[in-house]
Amino acid sequence: MRAILTYHSVDASGSAISIDEAAFRDHVRWLASGVVSVVSLETLAGPGAPDEALALTFDDAFQNFADQAWPLLRGHGLPVTLFIVTGHAGRTNAWGGRETPGIPTLPLMDWDALGRAAEEGVTLGAHSRTHPDLRRQDDAGLREELAGSAETITERTGRRPACFAYPYGAVNARVAEAAGDTYRLACTTALRPLEARDTTLQLPRLDTYYLRDTARLATWGSAGFRRYLALRAGIRRARAALSGGAP
Repeated sequence: MRAILTYHSVDASGSAISIDEAAFRDHVRWLASGVVSVVSLETLAGPGAPDEALALTFDDAFQNFADQAWPLLRGHGLPVTLFIVTGHAGRTNAWGGRETPGIPTLPLMDWDALGRAAEEGVTLGAHSRTHPDLRRQDDAGLREELAGSAETITERTGRRPACFAYPYGAVNARVAEAAGDTYRLACTTALRPLEARDTTLQLPRLDTYYLRDTARLATWGSAGFRRYLALRAGIRRARAALSGGAP
């Protein structure tokens, strides 16, 4: 089984984007055990990826990535891609100046911290300029969110991002086509492993909110693990259909 794991914030709030430090340490110990190969996102999505492998991604670039997550990952030699909301670097995740109920408002890494992380081996990807639902942007706004975020990362760090993560996982054919003008890979929030039918511009990911218990993660690749993912994905699709959001 090949899959991409999604993390956001290492904090103790218990929110839908959070994993506490103790649980994350347990994850890192399992990831470093060699049970499954941990490779870069670009390697995983490429033709030579191992059959049993995963890639690690972090969305939003919270300061706690620099303070807590990256030192652990770096210490074990685990590659990771960090997706940046360029217009909020050094600010918070109050997208558009609005806090999200049930989600902690936390500081994001500034450009100095992002540059240091890149120099130390973190792969930087883009997560738009302002974290909107890209499906609702007109053509000019879509280009600004996609190409504009890549240009800012290049200007501020000297590294051109090859990977993108759609805010909220919100993507349609128009958005994916536009993303392909700038990026080689783009990630959604579809909750499933990679499949042969997946395109490089709509890669699914496994949200670690559903895998915080390392005992669950340790069943990786088993029939029970796949059934659990399918169940969680079905519940998410049903909720998204009711709310009109992305699955």
